[in-house]
Order: sequence, then structure tokens, then C-alpha cells
Amino acid sequence: MIALDSTLVETVSERVEIWIEGGHYALSQARTACCRLAGNAAWPPEAQGDLTLVVSELVTNACRHSSGPCRMSLEVSADAAVVEVWDSDPHIPTLPVPSSAPISISDAAPACSGYGLGIVASLSKCLDFLPQDIGGKTARAVVVP
Repeated sequence: MIALDSTLVETVSERVEIWIEGGHYALSQARTACCRLAGNAAWPPEAQGDLTLVVSELVTNACRHSSGPCRMSLEVSADAAVVEVWDSDPHIPTLPVPSSAPISISDAAPACSGYGLGIVASLSKCLDFLPQDIGGKTARAVVVP
């Protein structure tokens, strides 16, 4: 059962949890699990790609910005996916404000990062950051195919 807004969607779903110690192997594990669950739920290829990108960005941010291990949980059904990534950093990030102004390559070169959360927000039905009593925060994204 997946909570989507205030409505509970009762569908068959699969769930996976992965402890992430950092590095490319952990990101590969998260992506592989994502592809398997989305494929099992019969998501179209484009939607599977979007979900994989959301998982990749959230796991990468957790590894990059926290000093300890992280945990990803992913629940996927035919109707929706809920991605939750916990890390030990209590800082709640600010989502970038979309700009309609064109960006030239020379303007973007000094800041080659900082676009991931904007991408996640644009691909997700909702994106929340929840402080945790145990410390740190959980990034929670809901993606629909």
C-alpha cells in the first residue's frame, strides 16, 4: 500500500532497503534495484529512466553531503514509487528556483553541480525533506509513471 497525497493506493508493490557505505558500487546497487522493481511493476522504459535518475541523484547527494552511512528504501508499484534516502547530515537543502533565463556554457562552467535537486523536483510528484529524531534527515520523493 502506497500513500499518494492523502489517498492510500492499494496495489501490489515491492520494497527494497539498501545501506549505502558510499562509492560507485553503492550507487550501482541502488540503480540496479530501482530498474528491477520498476521493471517488475511494468513501468514504461521512459518512466523507469526517470525513476532511476531520481534514485541516482538522491543517493549521490546523500553520499556527497554526509559523513556517515546512508540508507535508501524504495517501494514501487504499478501506480507510484516512493524513494526515501536517509543520511546523517541534518541540513535541509533549499530547492533551486527555476530560471527562465538561458545559461551559457561559460556561465555554468564554475558551478557544475547543484542541479540534481531541481531535476528530482521536476521528475517527482512531490519532494520533501524530513528531519529525523535519530538525527539527520530523510529525502522523500514520490514518482508516478
